[in-house]
Amino acid sequence: MSEFINLRERLPAILKALAVGIPAGYLFHRLRTPIPWMIGPMIAVATLNLMGVRMHSPPYARQMGQVILGSAVSLYFTPTVVAELSTNFAAIVAATVAVFVVGGLGALTLSRASGVDGKSTFFASIPGGAMAMAVLAERYGAEIAPVAVAHSLRVSMVVILIPFLLTYGGIPLVASAYRPDVPLDYLRLAPWLAFGCVLGEVSERLRFHNGYLLMPIFFGAALTMSGVQLSAVPHWMTDFAQLMFGLVLGARYERAFFARYKLFIPFALLNSFFILLASVAVGVALAWAFDLPTATMIIATSPGGLAEMTITAQALQISVPLVVAFHLFRVVMVNMGTQHIYTCAAWALGRSPGRKKISKFRT
Repeated sequence: MSEFINLRERLPAILKALAVGIPAGYLFHRLRTPIPWMIGPMIAVATLNLMGVRMHSPPYARQMGQVILGSAVSLYFTPTVVAELSTNFAAIVAATVAVFVVGGLGALTLSRASGVDGKSTFFASIPGGAMAMAVLAERYGAEIAPVAVAHSLRVSMVVILIPFLLTYGGIPLVASAYRPDVPLDYLRLAPWLAFGCVLGEVSERLRFHNGYLLMPIFFGAALTMSGVQLSAVPHWMTDFAQLMFGLVLGARYERAFFARYKLFIPFALLNSFFILLASVAVGVALAWAFDLPTATMIIATSPGGLAEMTITAQALQISVPLVVAFHLFRVVMVNMGTQHIYTCAAWALGRSPGRKKISKFRT
């Protein structure tokens, strides 16, 4: 129940975040921007945080958003859709390999430009989970702060730029061939969401990353493929999930932390922009090579988080299962393979990887 620690002290900052985030989401909605309820609150809360107005996201904001999103996404996984996904396995593997190549190039350029050691820039440039990369960075004796800064900036940049690029960049948005046609039944939806929360909590206690998102997807997809009819997730709930993600992302921008590492931020922004451009180029190339929709592949190869890219695909109504498959495979391979690739690279360059044991991640 760590989410409720010091809740009384954090409550004013939580209320301020809601008071700012909800109108910002509504404003962006009225302006017809893509994923408005995530981008608007994120920008508003981050801006005020950096100005010194401290804000916090509500307890379990990320988890609530992930359970709702996972429940909505699971409805896409019919037997026909899953069978089609298996035909794209080669493209999924190619995209995952490209992640390491792009991340490695980004690490080299960031290290030479900023003067930060190669260990830190390596883990800062690999688009894995921010927590997982920070843990690996500490294990190998790298600096955690540059890793945290780089990941926060890159995810925010991806969340803002990719939806706008796809919406207003003239790239054809090929709608998903299948959209769930399931009736809304709150008597089914309420217990299913509650069960998803239980699954998520148990999985994350067992150190399964993104459990609140992935467990509802896995179990819901299994039920859907078995012919069990679940309930549709209403649009207002997916907007609420966007709001929760936006508040969480915006709350990461603590003024004191970013002020402490302000000299590194310009280099991290350039690095994030380079990785984003390279990832878009990879997506376009894979779309051409494997005859897949360009917009879908740009989202599938974007260096953002699994939840953020999934909700982007869901909001733009393009191939959600394919995007989930790409990012899920990438997350698994990155979290499992990054440490081994770093060790091999350090050995090839004649350096000691400097591994050390740690008991837990320190913030």
